[in-house]
Amino acid sequence: MRGEIKRQLGQGFRLFRRPTVDADDLQPLVRRFYRGRGFRPAWTSGRGPTADARLLRRALDQAPREGLDPSTYALGRIDSLMKRATPRFLGPRTPTRSLAALDLLLTRAFLGFAAHLSTGQVDPRALPADWHVRRRRVNLVAILSDSLHAHHVPEALAAMPPRDPRYAALGGALERYRAIAAAGGWSPIPPGPTLRRGQHGPRVVALRARLARAGDLPPQGSRSAVFDGETEAALRRVQERLGLTPDGVAKAQDLAALNVPVERRVRQIELNMERWRWVPDSLGDSYLMVNIPAFALELYEQGKPALTSRVVVGKQFSPTPMFSDRITYLVINPSWYLPASIIAREVLPAMMQDRSYLKHTGIRVFDSPHPDAREVDPAKVNWSSLDWDTSSTQPFPYSFRQEPGPQNPVGHVKFMCPNQFDVYLHDTPAGHLFSQSERDFSHGCVRVEHAVELAERLLEGVPGWSRAELLAAFASSMRDSAVRLPQPMPVHLFYWTAWVDDRGRVQFRDDVYGLDRVLEEALGHRRPL
Repeated sequence: MRGEIKRQLGQGFRLFRRPTVDADDLQPLVRRFYRGRGFRPAWTSGRGPTADARLLRRALDQAPREGLDPSTYALGRIDSLMKRATPRFLGPRTPTRSLAALDLLLTRAFLGFAAHLSTGQVDPRALPADWHVRRRRVNLVAILSDSLHAHHVPEALAAMPPRDPRYAALGGALERYRAIAAAGGWSPIPPGPTLRRGQHGPRVVALRARLARAGDLPPQGSRSAVFDGETEAALRRVQERLGLTPDGVAKAQDLAALNVPVERRVRQIELNMERWRWVPDSLGDSYLMVNIPAFALELYEQGKPALTSRVVVGKQFSPTPMFSDRITYLVINPSWYLPASIIAREVLPAMMQDRSYLKHTGIRVFDSPHPDAREVDPAKVNWSSLDWDTSSTQPFPYSFRQEPGPQNPVGHVKFMCPNQFDVYLHDTPAGHLFSQSERDFSHGCVRVEHAVELAERLLEGVPGWSRAELLAAFASSMRDSAVRLPQPMPVHLFYWTAWVDDRGRVQFRDDVYGLDRVLEEALGHRRPL
């Protein structure tokens, strides 16, 4: 058997028949595993498949609970080989070649399933998405060897998924929405005028049926044609879960969200479970999490939400990247050094149209970005002669700095987490933007609605920085003053379009950057074992 396993390994059997987006190839791990055990079989003996082999086969049936497709793990081939390898009374002896093939296939199935459970099906760094988060590190070969030695194969696999309870909560939501789909899902509400309390008719019947299917209305009386108070309350609850204005009025935007098929919601949950597998085991005891599609920030203290704030994130063409870092200090009344892209695309055209633009906006011009730069009179510069745009390889010869004030988009406080993207959290004077349901208006940085409250929480216990003192500093002439935090605060900018909130409600949001679509396409390129 050892020789046959070694021979088949030498044929270079690959996990996938064609290259995939994540270039995942388990063959080196398979080789290392068998080399470490002297090419002895792991799942078979002369009597056929072992008890561990049968336990692994049953464990693979649990893949759907984790949002994974069991067909990925070649269950048909495994079943066929196991049936052929199971000895029958007075039957012929199973060929060594078949036993070796089954052994290798089960090893690849374990390693593939464990890899998918622990670190995901694709490498996010290979996707056209700005995901820059440190991934979990898992020694799959050691886990496989230990689980076989202790005969704890199912237990080892059960320990592989993310331990964060929010991942498990998504698994529960997946089960509930699959049950809705299995029961027939829901029918779309026909298009038409806005629906509100007091109206009646067949479209109200369709609305009530849709609400009842998701459990927001009791099944009894769901065929009523009257839009009553119960219907309004149920609609408000659904609107909150979909990130819509919870006014109890079914407008075109609400109807479009309600009409998303349940199968699409199932897939949305599966995609977000995949993203959770890209996240490290620990986010910190206390940390900030920005959910880009939800336009929201949460401060967690000792693992529990302590502050929530609406935020503004980057536009689709200047998206906020996904990364983890640490806020180490705050800047009070910060000046804003304009990025070259904004100077080229927005400031220079505005200057050409209005010579007083810089004066009105409090922007000063300097001859370099260095600390010893000298201020330049913009009226003495021939701006039209500067043939420069964002694709130019030449550095822009001037630095633009906007002084603190009511027009400075950074506001009164900036939360500094130095990073390669030059993306930060900050205050903003444009408070009206937070009333919008979709808040992708920035150039990439994250504008925080409750920036004062967040600064107060982060500076708690720092002498001289009570809330009153913080507000006094904002109102003073103090500028660009740095205040170091007593402890760095981890900050995570993530992308969740489906999650379960702390009240147990399944939340869905629009795919603002199209990354669900990108991930789904990547997963579609995978091939079975």
